Amino acid sequence: MTSFDVIISGLGPTGATLASLLGQSGLRVAVFDRMPDLYPLPRAIGLDHEAMRIVQELGLAELMRETVAPYRPSEYRGMDGELIKRLDTLPEPHLLSWSPNYVFDQPSFERTLRARLANLPSVKVFLEADVQATGQNSQHAWADVVLKGEKALTRFDAAYVVACDGGSSPIRKRLDIELDDLAFDEHWLVVDAIVSDKKIKQLPQTQVQYCEAARPSTFVVGPGNHRRWEVMLLEGDSLSPEFPEDELWPLLQRWLKPGEAKLWRAAAYRFHGLVAKQWRRGRIFLAGDAAHMTPPFMAQGMVSGMRDAHNLAWKLVLVINGRSPECLLDTYFEEREPHVRQIITTSMALGRIICERDPHKAIERDQRLRAAHGGEVKTEYRQNMIPDLQHGVIAKGALAAGTLFPQPFVTSGAFHGRLDDLTGPRVLVLVATGISETERAKYLQALESIEGVLVELVDDASATSQNGPSLSIRENRPLLSPWLEKLEQCAVVVRPDHYVYGTAANHMAGLEMLINLMATLSCKP
Repeated sequence: MTSFDVIISGLGPTGATLASLLGQSGLRVAVFDRMPDLYPLPRAIGLDHEAMRIVQELGLAELMRETVAPYRPSEYRGMDGELIKRLDTLPEPHLLSWSPNYVFDQPSFERTLRARLANLPSVKVFLEADVQATGQNSQHAWADVVLKGEKALTRFDAAYVVACDGGSSPIRKRLDIELDDLAFDEHWLVVDAIVSDKKIKQLPQTQVQYCEAARPSTFVVGPGNHRRWEVMLLEGDSLSPEFPEDELWPLLQRWLKPGEAKLWRAAAYRFHGLVAKQWRRGRIFLAGDAAHMTPPFMAQGMVSGMRDAHNLAWKLVLVINGRSPECLLDTYFEEREPHVRQIITTSMALGRIICERDPHKAIERDQRLRAAHGGEVKTEYRQNMIPDLQHGVIAKGALAAGTLFPQPFVTSGAFHGRLDDLTGPRVLVLVATGISETERAKYLQALESIEGVLVELVDDASATSQNGPSLSIRENRPLLSPWLEKLEQCAVVVRPDHYVYGTAANHMAGLEMLINLMATLSCKP
């Protein structure tokens, strides 16, 4: 079979996430990757609650629990070794029911993602497959591939092609899509090690950014005994991707000596801030590192790729199934590019705090950061640094539009669990108590055409059915109720990817907002 709905080039986290989301929606997907198996060493080490919510949608959340651990506070220490900045995780109750930040074991994480693909009959994975060319016309796109054990090209066609083929993306280069260089380019060494039980107690118990002009560095507490060091490389240091071990240990001697840990990986990297100027060329899309490169100082690189996959997947499903016209796909770039650009900009700003090499400027930085809080370093929360959607499929001017919809633990009939597991990834309208039968009927009539769901917040959902287009839920711990009360709204319209389209203060406005979303998904003026 060489005809599919979507072709994906690259089976890293972005490609695997996209293939899984499309596959469980029933689309026929072909995924090609040049490697015989997943990359066996860790690269990303941080993810957040939005990534876990996506994993939850794939039915993998409980399996992933073994690969993740809570992300500890990050302490920025200045030239004198004292605290100049502190980042932490937002306290409970957690907005999405997941802890806002985690560290994780990337190879295990990816292995679980790939296992999901094996259970999706409409997804075909081709390993040791080299995509040598892509093309398109007004009707479809294609990829010419050298498959494992073959010399000749095989042409695969699809409605769309998505390049998830990494920062050096061959597809992006063949399309001659330029990168916008955001002027951040630093060489760092990244070392991952499994530390002995005895030694691990002597190491810092939290993440530390050593903002020292002589040689900036980072220490990260990973899951279990996994610890990571990131060390800036200076003039004269090796820049080889396979960093020589005789140069490695002197850089780690502050924390570690040979024999106290088993080296897992040591590699030199260039930390970039780059964004592709186009993410779509006709029927061919870019996603993940092919579309953007993020410095690691917010641990948002892999998560941004998963957001790309989540944003693009539901729109491709609607378009390919004939429920929305192609112009809906234009909102992929419109929504994701400003979002990831702001994340990269924030990550670069944190990186510049760490990377200052001038001792005098570093001392001034320390004084400035301490003075900003009256001499006392106050904790800042990482999730407050993540932007909302500002453009695309949102109700402009509506309160909370473009934010993530909260996900409480709920009860509905015999169901007890997270809200998304009850409703699924579809258009959702949530209303507070007090809705009339007439208003309910109008919501349900509007939702019927798009197979959406109406969710009512009630005090007792024990006798309520959990099937059909109308559900009643009771929160096990108030999350949505205070959220709505703070906004002074009674209804919220939510997209299939759990972003808020908009909120309304009365049900007439809520119904109008739902109708506007339906018109937007149909690309009507």
